[in-house]
Amino acid sequence: MLGLVTSLLVPLAAIESRSSGLDPVISEVVDMLAAGVDEGVIVQWIESTHRRPIDIGSQGVIELTEAGASDELLSLLLGLVEEAVGAVSSEIDTRVESPQSPPQGLDSVEAVFRLGAKQVWTEEDEPDRPRDPTWDVYLYLDGEFVAWTRPSLSGEPVEVRREIEQGIRELRVVLQRYEEMQSGWLFESLSIPTSIKFEGRPGDPVEIEIELNRIWGLWRQRREGGPLGYEILQAGEILGQHGGTGGDPNRWQPICEDVEANFPDDTVVPRRFRNAMSRCIRWSTLWSSEGQKSRADILTQLEKHEFRPPIH
Repeated sequence: MLGLVTSLLVPLAAIESRSSGLDPVISEVVDMLAAGVDEGVIVQWIESTHRRPIDIGSQGVIELTEAGASDELLSLLLGLVEEAVGAVSSEIDTRVESPQSPPQGLDSVEAVFRLGAKQVWTEEDEPDRPRDPTWDVYLYLDGEFVAWTRPSLSGEPVEVRREIEQGIRELRVVLQRYEEMQSGWLFESLSIPTSIKFEGRPGDPVEIEIELNRIWGLWRQRREGGPLGYEILQAGEILGQHGGTGGDPNRWQPICEDVEANFPDDTVVPRRFRNAMSRCIRWSTLWSSEGQKSRADILTQLEKHEFRPPIH
């Protein structure tokens, strides 16, 4: 299963809500309601995980109602949003009014990340070869998680703002999927072998747009160098740009630590993972600089969020 990957994303009705711009928590509640999960269990999940929505919006109310949410559940979610907004407003007021609030770091610059992924396969391409819908697209900066998205027909990007250090920065895109099994989580990943480097400079925000286009189907007939495109701008100056890179997806490598996370406690490599281990790549070797988080630390962080970390 972790050998040469022959399946990627295709949108399904069950996952469209994650691509529609809904708050991640609201999206998960909609999915649970659609799956028939009792509202009492949903409330218990909210309380035990301390997950809190930041926004619902009219579209969120509509999708919750269509999924069968009761007035009580809607009121609870709206109340949680009010609490979150109030906390954010209070924090902003404190920062504005306090004379001791420090200014933006002299060694940092604001970065705006936009990560989009278009549907990579349609039935017309290869109708006899169904594709697996469970892959997500994750973006990392210097080994730290930045954002994730799930491809859609429109490829509408998620947007994330971060304060990053000045100097040479490095971005990488990884396809990841996680399935909860009786024995624990099943991990799979594919590292796109393109290192995107740019120099963060003081001044205007750095705008970073990354898009993953069609991968399978007719990809081999195209002349581009791969399905990954990006553009990095600051004050109108192009810091980095490529219309198509990444190479042949059949050659993308799994991350060794993700493969090993599936192993039992003994040290022997299970037979079904030997092919993946023979072609995988270590997380630390993906990055030019040292000091980034270990892959184990990142997996632990993602597991706390059921491998769907908040994007805001």
